[in-house]
Amino acid sequence: MPRLLLELRRWLAQRLRSWAGSVAPSARPAPTPPPAATASTALLAPLAACPATREPLSVEQAVLERSLSVLRREAADALAALGSAHALVSSARFSQLQEVRQRVAEGQLPHEALQTMAADYQGWQSDQVRLFDALALVLRMRIPKGMTLEQVGEDLEEQARHHLTSLAVEYQRGLLAQQFRPSQNSGGDRSGSDRGESGV
Repeated sequence: MPRLLLELRRWLAQRLRSWAGSVAPSARPAPTPPPAATASTALLAPLAACPATREPLSVEQAVLERSLSVLRREAADALAALGSAHALVSSARFSQLQEVRQRVAEGQLPHEALQTMAADYQGWQSDQVRLFDALALVLRMRIPKGMTLEQVGEDLEEQARHHLTSLAVEYQRGLLAQQFRPSQNSGGDRSGSDRGESGV
């Protein structure tokens, strides 16, 4: 009798092992490494960090997805950065203007060189003043909280969206016109009014 029980236990153990092996999940394949960056991705990566080649701002997306306070903050940040950049260039141009004036007085440069440098400095200086005036205007704005369409109302939302689309198209048209505009010559042709057409 004990021998029969022992054989029965062995048989049950074999059956259990066989059953466990049949229901056990198959070994999972090793995770495949992420695909290597394609040639196009590798080429576009450095372009993403280049402001001149980045994708243009979507006016519609910005207005519809960002609150008024965020839009104002972004406008203020951009104006502050651009105004500061102009301030640096204006300061450098002023130093260069003093040097050119000295060299003209000594007869090393013609008087036209001083006129050219003075016109370029005045252009940068005028744009700097306009940029910081625009920044002060933006910072003084009192705007409500929330999204833009919340201030429009449901009955006028469709008209507002059509209007927004028209404004976005006009902005893109202006960008294209500026992109294909003939480049200005250096010096006196590079006046502040010319650079002021950037939209500020």
